[in-house]
Amino acid sequence: MAPRLPTPADFPGGAVVSITPPPAGTDLTHAILLLHGIGDTISPFSTLASRLNLPRAAIIALQAPRQMPFDIGGFQWGDDIVFSKDPTNASESSDDDEFLSPDAQFSRSRMFLGDIIKQVLEKKCGFAASENVILWGYGQGGMAALDIATCRMNLCAVISVGGWIPSCIRPRDIIDLPRSTSVLICGGDTKSNITDERVKHAEELFKECRRIKFPMKGDLMPRNMDEMSPILRFLLRILVPEELEKQGYT
Repeated sequence: MAPRLPTPADFPGGAVVSITPPPAGTDLTHAILLLHGIGDTISPFSTLASRLNLPRAAIIALQAPRQMPFDIGGFQWGDDIVFSKDPTNASESSDDDEFLSPDAQFSRSRMFLGDIIKQVLEKKCGFAASENVILWGYGQGGMAALDIATCRMNLCAVISVGGWIPSCIRPRDIIDLPRSTSVLICGGDTKSNITDERVKHAEELFKECRRIKFPMKGDLMPRNMDEMSPILRFLLRILVPEELEKQGYT
């Protein structure tokens, strides 16, 4: 049975979502969950979803379930707030030269995302997680996506921009190595949190893991079509492989 487009009513109470259907005239085969960074909201990725216009994909921007403390504003995927003196663990700096780190525990988001994938996308809407569900996250959202793909379930694919395998994951948490989820990890070519060591760690866990370096300082979301193109090609190989073959892409 073909999957159906999710509606907000399918999601658990309190979940904040924005759902963008595939373009008219294309079948629905995949669901893409967009996960924002630490301290952000659903808004930027809702806008991104409306602009992507990807064939055969329902694009679902999902807001993290936990609000940031101390009137910081925004939401987080981690169980708690972590500060670090190591800038390679940082998302932004604080006043005392420590950095707000996205590298937290992810047990709550693992349960939250797992329930949405299993109960909403699979059970209610007919998507198969390992074949049809893609997670695309930025910063801590990317880490939450890699966390669930490492410890909870195989997915079709994960795209992480500026996020790495969380340090909280222990060998006992990981099953069935290498994991079958296709992974794309992206970051800037200078002053990036996506170090060679972190990429190597991901390559040890996943059967297919690719790295993209954007021509930028730090780890921002793609700013133009040149930077977005590798991500779009990765997605189109999954969504419409036959079209890419016709155009000579492999």
